[in-house]
Amino acid sequence: MPDGAGVVDVRSAGGTATPVAELSLAAAVELGHAWLQAAADRAGIRALLIKGPALHRHGLRPPRTSGDIDVLVDPAAFDELCEAVMSAGWRERDSTVLGRHMAKHSRTFLHDRWPCDIDVHRFYPGMLAPPEVTFDPLWSRRTLMDFAHRDCAVPDRTGSFLILALHSMRGTDRQQRHEQELANLLRIDLTSGEREDIAELARLTGSAQTLAPVLSSLGISPGDDASAVDPAQLRAWRERVDAHSGAYFWISAFRRASVPERWQILRAAVWPSAADLRLALPHVGTDLRSMTVARVARWGRGIRSLPRAVRAIRAHRRDR
Repeated sequence: MPDGAGVVDVRSAGGTATPVAELSLAAAVELGHAWLQAAADRAGIRALLIKGPALHRHGLRPPRTSGDIDVLVDPAAFDELCEAVMSAGWRERDSTVLGRHMAKHSRTFLHDRWPCDIDVHRFYPGMLAPPEVTFDPLWSRRTLMDFAHRDCAVPDRTGSFLILALHSMRGTDRQQRHEQELANLLRIDLTSGEREDIAELARLTGSAQTLAPVLSSLGISPGDDASAVDPAQLRAWRERVDAHSGAYFWISAFRRASVPERWQILRAAVWPSAADLRLALPHVGTDLRSMTVARVARWGRGIRSLPRAVRAIRAHRRDR
């Protein structure tokens, strides 16, 4: 994900593109929120701008510059918003073999003139009720925040709390900030009303069980999920949280894949293509020696993470 600035253009009445400014990442995220809200409003689409600057405005984490813009969409309009984004010159980010098998909940778009990505979410991982069920309670609790002088719909503090907690629990062991963000959440002083709201929203979105460790730490008992939760999805969530990264993702993709797809996954795990390697490790040189060293180094990381992945899978066999 790019860290620098990007050039954003405006178009004259004749359609001529005119570069007007080089945007910092922070400014691009601010403007991007307003742009996405405008796009959703024009199409009559219900959309919530999630995570990002709204989290520190809600007092849920310290300020930091996001590298992308996340938007959670009414599932019925997911494809429509993706088309609107692409019609404005954004293109879908290329994905690795593993990414195509694991990222079923969202699509990522990038633009040559913007330094940030856009992630469009059909549903949010960890909310295990059907997507059309989880969106409505989040939407009904929405609030408005000003981004670049436009009112944008974001989840309220309760909804944002749940989303950040789930995001942090899914974090990998390579990104220690997720662990810190979760620790910060557990230290937030919540009112009794907020605790009740968190319990109710967790129950309505099918995240009472996925968030059980967090809710227990806060002394919150949400009760049973309002919608039936697929045991296989819950087991997969618990495995991922316990395993964190590395070998587990490849094992999970292999288990989910069809028989013809499994050979492709195995080949990519052992010896990824040059294109996959550049996507996963953009800092690696393109010469044969650099790519070979990077591929072999991946084996070491995968082998080191394998025992933890196996332990996580075995630990949750009883959930079947």
